[in-house]
Amino acid sequence: MTRKGYDVKEVLPALFFETEGCRKARYDYWETVTFMFTQAYAKQIGDWCAGKGWSATGHVVDEQELMHQVTSVGDPMAFYEYLQIPGCDWLGRFVGSDPLVPKQVSSVARQLGKKRTITESFGCSGWNVSLADLKRIGEWQFVHGINLMCQHLQGYSLQGLRKRDYPPSLFYQQPWWDDYKGFNDYFARLSMLLSEGGSLAEVLLIHPVRTAWTLQCGGDMSAIVPYHESFTQLTRWLCQSLIEHDYGSESIIAGHGRVSGGNFIVGEAKYRVVIVPPCLTLDQVTVQLLSQFAAEGGTLIAFENYPVLISGKEDNRLADIMADAILADWSCAAVVQAVSAASAPFIQITDTDRVRVTADTLNVRTMELDGSLLYYVVNSGTDAYPQLQIELSRQGVVSLINLETGEIGPVPQEIHPEGVVLRLPLYPGHSLMLKLDPQAASTAEAINEHQAALPDRREDIRPEEAYILAELSPLWEVSSVDLNSITLDHARLRIEGGEWSAPQPVIFIQEQLLAYGRPVVLELEFEFEVSFDPRRQRELYLVLEQPEEFEIFLNGVPVSPESCGWWRDISMRKIDIQGRAGSGRNTIILKTEFRPSPELYARLERARQFEAEGNKLTLEQELESIYLLGSFGVESAEAFEEAERRAVWTAGAFTLTEVPEQVTSGDLTRQGFPFFAGSIRLRQSLEIAAEPITEAIWSFQAPPDTIVSKLLINGICVRTFLWEPYEADIAPYLHSGCNDIELILTGSSRNLLGPHHHIKGEVYKVGPDSYKDKPGWTDKDLAPDTHVYQDRYAFVRFGLAAAPQIFIR
Repeated sequence: MTRKGYDVKEVLPALFFETEGCRKARYDYWETVTFMFTQAYAKQIGDWCAGKGWSATGHVVDEQELMHQVTSVGDPMAFYEYLQIPGCDWLGRFVGSDPLVPKQVSSVARQLGKKRTITESFGCSGWNVSLADLKRIGEWQFVHGINLMCQHLQGYSLQGLRKRDYPPSLFYQQPWWDDYKGFNDYFARLSMLLSEGGSLAEVLLIHPVRTAWTLQCGGDMSAIVPYHESFTQLTRWLCQSLIEHDYGSESIIAGHGRVSGGNFIVGEAKYRVVIVPPCLTLDQVTVQLLSQFAAEGGTLIAFENYPVLISGKEDNRLADIMADAILADWSCAAVVQAVSAASAPFIQITDTDRVRVTADTLNVRTMELDGSLLYYVVNSGTDAYPQLQIELSRQGVVSLINLETGEIGPVPQEIHPEGVVLRLPLYPGHSLMLKLDPQAASTAEAINEHQAALPDRREDIRPEEAYILAELSPLWEVSSVDLNSITLDHARLRIEGGEWSAPQPVIFIQEQLLAYGRPVVLELEFEFEVSFDPRRQRELYLVLEQPEEFEIFLNGVPVSPESCGWWRDISMRKIDIQGRAGSGRNTIILKTEFRPSPELYARLERARQFEAEGNKLTLEQELESIYLLGSFGVESAEAFEEAERRAVWTAGAFTLTEVPEQVTSGDLTRQGFPFFAGSIRLRQSLEIAAEPITEAIWSFQAPPDTIVSKLLINGICVRTFLWEPYEADIAPYLHSGCNDIELILTGSSRNLLGPHHHIKGEVYKVGPDSYKDKPGWTDKDLAPDTHVYQDRYAFVRFGLAAAPQIFIR
């Protein structure tokens, strides 16, 4: 290697075995690989884009653990240096227990003056991911330094396997599409504030990926695990203690690090405190800067195991540096004590008993913007905090920025010599954007004297407070409802006029046909049961993809493949079969020629060998489930069983019934709507006595099992509920006498598109294999021989999780 002055073949065994000098050899090897990767790939693209006034963006693979970073990218933060908009990926319906992925990106961006940081988010999160879920996932990343969102994905069409391609499609296929603007407006405002504001973090935590370089032994990465775990534990303790910090990549430090005036400077960022996590090696440039930093009075903190190698080689100079460092005990309290002596947190959060609130899901980000300070407080968890005491370490006037509306309003506050104290609720998946203007304390005190206290949450209302609970009926009238649906995902198969097979999942049939290796004529027979009155006029459609490819028969009678429009997706074509279904068993037969080309077999072979080939695979014909759409209810012959993640199981079979005219508060999948993908409008009347109403609060008690819920009173829309808080002031909308109460509940496409048969029921990390019988990479927690596919059906609940309440005073 010309970079290191010797041939890699001289030390090749050291990459795979524990040999003398193996740490140095591995360090040199991975430093060289990382340099070549970033220079030949990231830098070339970044420079080319810069020359055209463009911005290169993206993310690298395997960002989330030191164990995988080594062999995938060497040092992900070194790669980000050459992206104008560095980014990360976040898959599934989860938030992380540690901030490693977004913080790696945001640290480089702050240090190198990059205004934007991007996340590719929401892939694999499944068809039932709610706007509240999306907000929770997005804000968890944004509070850790991301400020621009690339949403995964918007599918122009869901034809064929696209509906299973790491769903959801956050697009017109979802029933809640018309209400998506509220979500995007929220993040547009948030993105603007976070990208314009400047971070104030004064603590730098050295990133130990170079220690991982020295411990990677062939394909064995087990020795890296303790260092990864200690690094993530340390950053979690800092976050829990509201100590804002950046990561220091030694690749970035080598090119942009210096020390001045007792500050450790990386590019444009200055740090008063540097933390060395448990590690084995430090780069020689880092060591030189840490020595100077300590000599100039900077606060250096280190935790055992202390580094003993410089650039992979033993060096006694590290002992002198560690002698100048604070050697803290391994505990959260020791971290807080050591850091706070030099750089106290900008914000403290306690509960009503003045006990410090610590949680991985409670995080803050402090910024300066146009002379004001912004405090972004995020609760990414499921715990509710009815009242928190928030102490800001600076004096001034505090306002609350409403990210839903863009309005800036006053907030109750108390002025103290050491800063400002606020008492505010923080709901699950909720955030606060506080703006502090450093005006004279007397001005803030005057504002404080004239502001009323915030109302308590409804869960804290007590009878002695003179509230009356207005009883709503558990019974609701169905005043209107979108057309109902049922997914027919099992069929009998007949090849070239032979014997019919037993009913089998449609998703497995295509592979059977490909195994023939030649064109074949096939027939698929679907069946459905009807118990509604067939003489009653009603809308009824057969919905399928590419109807022109099939001969279609309903109960033996030919049906024209001519469609009358599409439903849910442009590929899902409607065929009017009104009046053609009869009582009892009905059959639909689709007949076609399956004609795979030689080119298709070649593409499939390449896809089995290379993931990238599979990602661009296009099939000429795709056999898919079909659907019935119309004015009907759907009843299961077997009972429903509760499952995890707001799901229910049932074995079926299903029968089409009359549309329910009334439903009760609770799960509507069990009341005629198991496959439903749309909106339903519920209504009831509420009688109120003539006494004057000073206050009236609507409370759902628990988040509805919906994506969007709208409350209308006497024909006026009170509020559209996308996320917490699920409460509303309804006093202006009520009057004495009879009041009309309406709810419009909108679900997702999950119960229509599945997966219906996964062993977990509802899946929070969904990919194409989630619909099959063997686990793929999205199910790494399952044994490879697990039978994923279950015959019974899993649905997610839809409706009211609890009976709503109205409190009147």
